[in-house]
Amino acid sequence: MARMSLRARLGLVCSILTLACGDDGSPAGGTEGSTSAEASTSTATGDPATSATTSPGSMTSGSSTEESSGASTDPDGSSGGTPGGTPGCGMEVDPGDFALEIQVGAELREYLLVVPDGYDPDVPMPLVFAWHGRGGTSELARLYFQVENAADGQAIFVYPQGLPLASMGGQTGWDLAASGVDVALFDAVLEEVSAGLCIDPERVFSTGHSFGGYMSNALGCFRASALRAIGSVAGGPPFGVCESDTVAAWLTHGTGDQVVPFSQGEESRDALLERNGCEATTAAVDPSPCEAYDGCAEGMPVTWCAHDETELMGHTWPRFAGPAIWAFFAALPPKP
Repeated sequence: MARMSLRARLGLVCSILTLACGDDGSPAGGTEGSTSAEASTSTATGDPATSATTSPGSMTSGSSTEESSGASTDPDGSSGGTPGGTPGCGMEVDPGDFALEIQVGAELREYLLVVPDGYDPDVPMPLVFAWHGRGGTSELARLYFQVENAADGQAIFVYPQGLPLASMGGQTGWDLAASGVDVALFDAVLEEVSAGLCIDPERVFSTGHSFGGYMSNALGCFRASALRAIGSVAGGPPFGVCESDTVAAWLTHGTGDQVVPFSQGEESRDALLERNGCEATTAAVDPSPCEAYDGCAEGMPVTWCAHDETELMGHTWPRFAGPAIWAFFAALPPKP
């Protein structure tokens, strides 16, 4: 299956259909990527886990609403055609699953993009990043996380693909440093998707399991200004100084986890409790065994779910996690 970047896909379709595009081939009203996030195209073998075709015309059709209406991108980065949305608002995009590539620094990176049925290019949608665990893949994360299923078409999903790490014996994983290649990947994909799809910039979320939980915790620290909330499963705390901004958080960890110790989950929780100004008392919330901390800053709740499931040495993705993470994300008010 051919892979190409989202920007390249939009640019090719604009050229083929003689749509209103900028001189560089990007859709009119879109933002120009930085050098580190510049997209390119290539081909790769087929991916049986993605159902959509990757032909240039399969993702986008029609013309830019911004161009036809004469609207422009506002200085705050929102689309002039859709208040509160990103520059991609107004671009007609077919729903489906897309295996995409993006150049980030010296690496050509891959991610799986899922645009739900019923996508309306004039209605800003939540965007959820979902990070796989050590040795995992984007397709595997999509298979068992079940956050996308719980969202039932109410959000766009991005499943990034990790790089092989020498420190992990060649298994895939994530660079957790604030200046690392995977925080840069997040930045690049967020910019790319925002330029091609109608995203609500106030409702960008991150979730992940194990190493992906660490990654979500890292983003909640280093990219809090870009995220509304995180949902971390069996992850550990970030390493480094966080932004002054913060995020709402839903976290779960197995009390008997033999892979990532329970204490690592507690450290993640405690760091967020401090950042969000929460009290030590809690109230039980659905689903059991979750509890929400009292007194957190307005709009910045922290929910903690210590479970005792024993599958995979206690390092499992618990059965309740997918629906609970989405319910937590969906219930949040706009970021204060």
